[in-house]
Amino acid sequence: MTEEPPRRLLEPLRHRGFRLLWVGFVVSQAGDFIQLLAQSWLVVDLTHQAGKVGTVAFVQALPRMLIGLLAGVVVDRVDRRRLLVVTQFLALVQTLVFLALVRADAVTYGRLLVLAFALGTLDSLNLTARQAVMPSLVPRALIPKAVALQALGINVNQLLAPALGGLLLAAFGVVGCLVVNAVSFFALLGSLAAMDPLPRPERSGRSVSEELREGLGFVRARPELWVPIALAWALGFVGMPIARLLPLYARVVLGTSERQYGFLAAATGVGAVLASLAVTARADPRSLPRNISLAGLCFSLALGAFGARAWLPWAFAFLVLFGGSQMAFRSAISTQLQLLTPDRLRGRVTSILALDFGLWSLGAVALGALADRVSAARALALGVDPLHLSPAVRGFGLRAVFTGAGALCLVLVLLGALASRTWRPAPAG
Repeated sequence: MTEEPPRRLLEPLRHRGFRLLWVGFVVSQAGDFIQLLAQSWLVVDLTHQAGKVGTVAFVQALPRMLIGLLAGVVVDRVDRRRLLVVTQFLALVQTLVFLALVRADAVTYGRLLVLAFALGTLDSLNLTARQAVMPSLVPRALIPKAVALQALGINVNQLLAPALGGLLLAAFGVVGCLVVNAVSFFALLGSLAAMDPLPRPERSGRSVSEELREGLGFVRARPELWVPIALAWALGFVGMPIARLLPLYARVVLGTSERQYGFLAAATGVGAVLASLAVTARADPRSLPRNISLAGLCFSLALGAFGARAWLPWAFAFLVLFGGSQMAFRSAISTQLQLLTPDRLRGRVTSILALDFGLWSLGAVALGALADRVSAARALALGVDPLHLSPAVRGFGLRAVFTGAGALCLVLVLLGALASRTWRPAPAG
């Protein structure tokens, strides 16, 4: 397939509704990334433990696992634009409460867990609604490009927001990061207010449980849906905790400052932006199964190599590959689902895939705890008190866990590639 001129790559932005949602989403999510970076650094300051760093991320993702499927049913039943407005406003309230606690020097680990759970509950509805709304704003033939552009917006933020967040953190502390996020909420609220009304979902007359079973049955009957979803879940649990545990890895293994950590966190965004441009330029639905397998292979190799050597340039290089392959992997899966799912089921099918976000953080808890155990075992072998681990000993545990996770991901991807022979490719539209 030949390269397309830039104006063709940006074609979905010619549609007003998609353009408004995309611009508002990009600005708002930049603030979200900055708050997440500040929150992660604050957790490290309060706890200095890999398990607890992962626990906060898990608690924030827990609602996705508890009510994620129910959120899909809600999205398929209500006015999606109104739902986005309500959840966005309540997320702004959460940020203002967080800001007030920080300014009053009243933040504790327990209160961070409560705030994380509240935000995760809102995100379960908000992010599912965003994904379900997007395909209705562009013609079907532009859905692959729209998915890729949506990912491009996220990945530009992954590139720029952590670096900006690191600078804000160094100059103004956590307060400055939270103020910036609070302001960013108004971009998406304004975009939603300017959008034309969206078609309301038709009432099916069925109960919530019946509609939930319908969505699950639709996915279960189609290998081209459930196989990539299962692979996304598996790699989300085993491989994605690298993103959740990066603050601790940066401090303990690499010994970075706040500013260095911000630029290191942006490395995944560098790779993801490059991959987004490539995916947008070659948005061919017929190659989706192959793209999923190739991206998963690169993801696994990058994860394993990342933990093999404790050197900042090495870590940056493989985080670039990790971010690019992860973006290409999930974008291909999301496009596959969007093209093969009717609009009336889109919220439910999207919510099934989105469970992998919860598994990312559950994996962070598991791998963080495993890293602590490996470090403790290493300390005992060296005759060191496990309660007073040196950075070198603790870093050994983190590196070993990441390398092992990469090897396991490689096995899972190969199994998924074998299963992909039974898929039918998504229609070209």
